[in-house]
Amino acid sequence: MVNPSAAIDNLYPALAECFVIIICGYFAGRMNLISETEAKGINTFIGTFSLPCLIFMSLAKLDLSSVNWLFLVSILIAKGIVFFTVIIITLLVGRPVNLGRAGIFAIFCTQSNDFAIGYPIVAALYKSTHPEYASYLYLMAPISLAILNPIAFVLMEIGKQRASNNNETLLNVNGDASSSFTTSSSSIHKERFKLAVSVTKSIFMNPIIAMTILGILGNFIFKHQVPSLLGGILEVLGSAFSASALFLLGLRMVGKVHTLRGATLVVPGILIMVKLLVLPVVIREVVSLLHVGKDETENLDWSTYGFLYGTFPAAPTVFVFATQYVLDVDLIASAMVACTFISAPLMFVSAKMITLTNTDPSEYIAQLNAFTLDISISGTVTCLWVIFVFIITKKINRVPHRITACLVFSQLLSCLGAILWNTLNHKEGWVGYLQFAIFTTGVYSARIWTSFLAISLLFLQCRSLCYVLKLQPIFIIFGWGLPVILSVLFLLFDQKNSLAYDKRNPNFIYGAAQAVVAVSLLISCFIVTVGCLILHQRYKRRYARYLDLAQDVSSTFDPAQMESEGRTNPALSNEDIASTSCPEQNPNCSSPCNGRKWKCGGLPTINEGCCEDNVQSPVVDIEDLANNMTAPSSSTPAASDMMASQNGLCPTRYGCQGPRREQCQGIIEQYQRQIDDDIELIEEEPESHDPQILRHIVLLILLLCSMFVGLALSVWTLVMEQMSGIYVELSFLDATLNFGQSIIVFAIFGTNTKEISLPILSCWRKIWYGANKLNLPTWHELSFETKHICDQFTTHHLTKCKEEIAKDKRWRIKVYKDCFSGSKFVDWLIEVGLARDRTEAVNYARHLIEGRVLKHINSVYHFYDRNLLYTFN
Repeated sequence: MVNPSAAIDNLYPALAECFVIIICGYFAGRMNLISETEAKGINTFIGTFSLPCLIFMSLAKLDLSSVNWLFLVSILIAKGIVFFTVIIITLLVGRPVNLGRAGIFAIFCTQSNDFAIGYPIVAALYKSTHPEYASYLYLMAPISLAILNPIAFVLMEIGKQRASNNNETLLNVNGDASSSFTTSSSSIHKERFKLAVSVTKSIFMNPIIAMTILGILGNFIFKHQVPSLLGGILEVLGSAFSASALFLLGLRMVGKVHTLRGATLVVPGILIMVKLLVLPVVIREVVSLLHVGKDETENLDWSTYGFLYGTFPAAPTVFVFATQYVLDVDLIASAMVACTFISAPLMFVSAKMITLTNTDPSEYIAQLNAFTLDISISGTVTCLWVIFVFIITKKINRVPHRITACLVFSQLLSCLGAILWNTLNHKEGWVGYLQFAIFTTGVYSARIWTSFLAISLLFLQCRSLCYVLKLQPIFIIFGWGLPVILSVLFLLFDQKNSLAYDKRNPNFIYGAAQAVVAVSLLISCFIVTVGCLILHQRYKRRYARYLDLAQDVSSTFDPAQMESEGRTNPALSNEDIASTSCPEQNPNCSSPCNGRKWKCGGLPTINEGCCEDNVQSPVVDIEDLANNMTAPSSSTPAASDMMASQNGLCPTRYGCQGPRREQCQGIIEQYQRQIDDDIELIEEEPESHDPQILRHIVLLILLLCSMFVGLALSVWTLVMEQMSGIYVELSFLDATLNFGQSIIVFAIFGTNTKEISLPILSCWRKIWYGANKLNLPTWHELSFETKHICDQFTTHHLTKCKEEIAKDKRWRIKVYKDCFSGSKFVDWLIEVGLARDRTEAVNYARHLIEGRVLKHINSVYHFYDRNLLYTFN
């Protein structure tokens, strides 16, 4: 048995070396010790000299005799599955199609840091039991370098050629816009032939590919004994690769990390999860299914080794490739560093768990039960908090948060079931059945509601809000009914099992039957969720392109310019003009609250307000505080469908006309009325209607990881002959991602203090004071600083501030005089130099509130950097 501390002692120095070099490169760039030109020179040295020499020496010196080629085939198959899956999904999601991005993403998810980080760990773990495992790293590296990566290089070269051709076409068009030309079939074939030649030339002239091929040939020519003169030169150049690549990686991070926020963090997060979570599991499953060992014990060793190999972080060469082809360099750089940091605990745990073989199930179950209990208690607390947040912010009445609330309630059931199972000693009879029913219903319904959330996001993008509202009864029936039926069936067909309850895996109480059901359910929900996310992104990009086209068309038909030229707008008929006029002139605007705001000009904007009267007066609507998106005129069927979908109705191409359209309008009006009943007069803000699509997408991606781990564990349970340390590791990981789903939801939706504080403060005031009013100190109780700021502002800045930001704004039927948003006032304070940042500006404005120079428009709230309205006393 290998001492686990040996692996840990070697792991820490390996990781420390990598991170210290990366940090050195970062500080060198931050302190301007190395310029951009010098960084390009380092990149050229790495990609053209150092890395190719390292690859040649690694391949030329390998002894190819007595190698388990079936294991290498398994690695190839597993990496190929992940490689091509990443390419296909990237091409399906991205619009326009970016072959280069698909290629670099596939390399990131499959090429591991075999030499700098992987070798020390493998050598330490298997030094006594399988010393030959370390040499397999040199054989597995060519799988990516010589087989998979060239496919990605083809995609990147084609993308590069397409980009250059598109640029040349744009230059030709801009240079001679009046010329027209036709492209014959022969010229098309000629261009394709040139492209193929260029791609082939670029691939084989690539130093990395060339040296990979030469390294394999050199192995046969030199009989894996490279001549000393040639070997000495190549080893010197190759030895400089690791430090140079890591140093360059840190150098490229300067000024780039802060740009990866919000939506830009989604793609690196997905790549890291695929590399560190999906790839190890896929490798382990493929190796086990192909039975690469002579017996079960040897096969278990190979599959465990494959899992550990998959946990290695992405190689620095991926960053070199991205720099050479200028493909998402900053994204790959940040993802590389994050992947290395995140992989450290996973490798640490895997290194310790590999030493566990023939684990005693009783010890494993006892520890897993205790761990599941702790996670379930934490999950229960976070579930209750998220539900409280959804209720207090009124999001529970809105789509898609209503679906998310059902998902959280399912997670609450699963956590409660796990708590009951691990705390109540009585497992027989109706008490045990009740515990199992709650547990199973919660776990299965959480998976089903995850897929329903993905379906809701898809139909909100491609159909309408009305369509999703119609689907909600179906969601409820299947989301709760199917898990209950499955639980009842398990209980009805329960047969006495010889295995005691305390010795069973708590995730599979009824053994193989429950595992089969779990696998079927997980596969179905996983496929539905992934498919809906892909289609959602495609429809979203198509919608964005249509909006850009509509804006271009609307700018082409400038009414003022056309009137001066004596032309009419061919895109608008008289009926269209009448249908897009102001509501008081348009008899079709019969809905008192149809979720849209109209302006004189016929262009509607998406909002939760009502149909307004003629707005030719200088009064500005309160909704103008938000960045509202205007829709194109309804002169075409496509534009009309877009306006209908923005209004919550299905487009006409789905047959939503006549009585069905009236029914949809009734559903939308009822939904809006329910929301409006929860809205205070002036505190309604545009962001409170934000469906938070990005946050829901991030949630679904993380839940997909949970599904994937659960699916791998279920399959392993069905085919397991012998329990191993990696199985125990996956069991603990599955417990974390399964019963800790609510912790993920809490991190995404439950930590926005800015959104939660105001409703809680309002409720507290109503309870304590009997009314939601702001209580301020008297003038004599104010500090000298507050009085000084108020006097200074009143004397020197009040008049100017009124002139620049105060305007009349209307909310529904009431007009508020000389008001402005808190965010706008903060911007003004920073602009005129009264505050250095937003925090200081908020503190400044709070002094004005307490001195009664400034007040909330309804005297409800103190000053906040939000869209709440304020005015001067």
